[in-house]
This record gives sequence, C-alpha cells and structure tokens, in this order.
Amino acid sequence: MRYATSYFCMLLLMLASLTACGGGKSENAEQAEPVYETKTRQMPELQLTDTARCSGHSYVYRIHRTPSDALPKVTDDREDSYLDNTIRLTIRRDGADIFDQTFTKATFAGSIDREFYRAAILDGIRFVQAEPGRGLVFAFAVSYPDSDMSVPFLLTVSDEGTYSFVKDENLDRDEGDPVYASDEGV
Repeated sequence: MRYATSYFCMLLLMLASLTACGGGKSENAEQAEPVYETKTRQMPELQLTDTARCSGHSYVYRIHRTPSDALPKVTDDREDSYLDNTIRLTIRRDGADIFDQTFTKATFAGSIDREFYRAAILDGIRFVQAEPGRGLVFAFAVSYPDSDMSVPFLLTVSDEGTYSFVKDENLDRDEGDPVYASDEGV
C-alpha cells in the first residue's frame, strides 16, 4: 500500500509539472484573444501666427487648432477613439480685423463621402499663398486619424472677409505652387 501511495503522489507531481510547462494543453482548447487596451487619442493643440503681403497690404493670420470634447468622437477599427478638432482662423489686414471663423469638419461635409466623413477628423490647415484680387489661400485637410488618407480643400478668404472653398484636386501640391493655374494673369 505504501508503494501505491508513493506511486500516486509521483503521478500527481508529474501531471502538475506537465500542466505548468504547457504540456497539459489540449489542441482543441480555445486560445484567448490578445487583450488590446482602447483609449482616446487626440492631436496636440496648435497655435501659429504669421504674416503675408499682397497687393500692398500687410496681413497677419492666426491659426489655433484645438482637440474638442464637444464634437462627436471618431472610432477606428481597433475601437480607439479620437477627438475631432476645431480650427479657428483669424486675419487682420493693415491692422484691422477682417476674418474670425471657427471651422469643424462639418464645414466640409457636403464635399466628403459619407463613410469617409464618419471616420475622419479635421486634421490641419496651412497657409498656401496670397492671390492678388482673390485673397489669402489656406489648405485644409479632413483625414483618417493617424494616416495619410485625406480629402484636401483650398479655402480662400477675400479682402472683405468672406470665404469660399473647393476640393484641392492637386494632391502633390507643394507650398508656393500656383493654386489657380488655369487663371491667367494672376
């Protein structure tokens, strides 16, 4: 009987060591999915002030991009959520305020595919150039978060403080490239 008890204890120890080393796993056992921690991401706040000259006038423009809790969040395929941004653009011409507008991606909603709009954020803005007779031109981008997939827009602010925008069809535009290449005499 003493041998049977010793044999039984050794058998239990062997089973325990096999299980601890992974030898007791069944090939049919389901493997747990890796745990992925979801989180809310946001772009950094951006403030920029710069100047431009056009047709004898001096312009000072200010750009302020802010992640916004007030706008709906965007969720990607990994269930990470992203704060959308607001972009405030102010312009002074010869010391007088002529423009002060806050933009969201909703500004461009009518020009963006519905599915792209749902998954994108208002990404950025940059000054492109001053156009005599037109005003200051800025490039806006509505983009998928953390990607280079975007829909670019050209927004023109006139000397009177009105604005208009069009989709930018020149996807390879460098800063300083002519914006209205088809217009002569500009």
